[in-house]
Amino acid sequence: MSLFRFLWRFLRLLLHTLGGIWMSLTLSRRVTSNGERLPDPEPISRWSRRLLQILHVELRCHGQPPHTAAMIVANHLSWLDIPVISACTHAAFLSKESIRYWPIIGWFARASSTVFIRRGKGEAKQVAEAIAERLEGDRQLAIFPEGRVGDGSGVQRFFPRLFSAAIDTHTPVIPVALRYLADGKPDSTVIYTPGKSFLGILFRILARKGSVVEVFFCPPISPEGKDRRTLAREAREAIQAALASGSADCRITRSRMKGSSRVKSTAVASMSAEKNQK
Repeated sequence: MSLFRFLWRFLRLLLHTLGGIWMSLTLSRRVTSNGERLPDPEPISRWSRRLLQILHVELRCHGQPPHTAAMIVANHLSWLDIPVISACTHAAFLSKESIRYWPIIGWFARASSTVFIRRGKGEAKQVAEAIAERLEGDRQLAIFPEGRVGDGSGVQRFFPRLFSAAIDTHTPVIPVALRYLADGKPDSTVIYTPGKSFLGILFRILARKGSVVEVFFCPPISPEGKDRRTLAREAREAIQAALASGSADCRITRSRMKGSSRVKSTAVASMSAEKNQK
């Protein structure tokens, strides 16, 4: 480990975090029908891309990120999943309540209008309404339907309940497969397994030379004529296929995602147009 490299990256990360806090206080926001003030997502995406650069995590985006309203569903491996998806999309997130209090990621989650889940009576209905509000407002929402962080050995079962909002709002589901690599092999450092802490993972990332994260955007799945179990099964199978083949089964675009570049998804745009006609 290079002590100089660690200290230099840690200083840059600290300054970037402070800049992000200032950004969150000055972001332009729009008011929704229920009075909620949602931030402009593009500055948050830029902040995420810069964060990955500071951590020397190279971002490789395969397929077509959504350009319009979509429910993004992904396998869950690490706390890095949130800034990785944010770097590629304009998505808000659905996350468990405890994430709200995590350093860096907790602030980021609050700034990006994350919908937090608390276990308790009546919470399921409130969460469903919040998800629908995001999707009906032509926003992207990312969820991790496994319900917990995986160990990287496979994709766990998806909980179907969260897919109901996509059906109710006629919103396409975009399966997204995440894979972390170090020296061409699966990266165990970033995986949030029992016994590891947020800071422990962060310090190990700062100390090493670098790594790669591959993001596979699979073709959109229409919710029309499907129940939530079918949607959950199809999304999970698409992610498993992408991880097995190393392809999103569509045109592949590899990029470091610098600046504000985007790959327009004509398939999602078409489905969104159909949704607006309903």
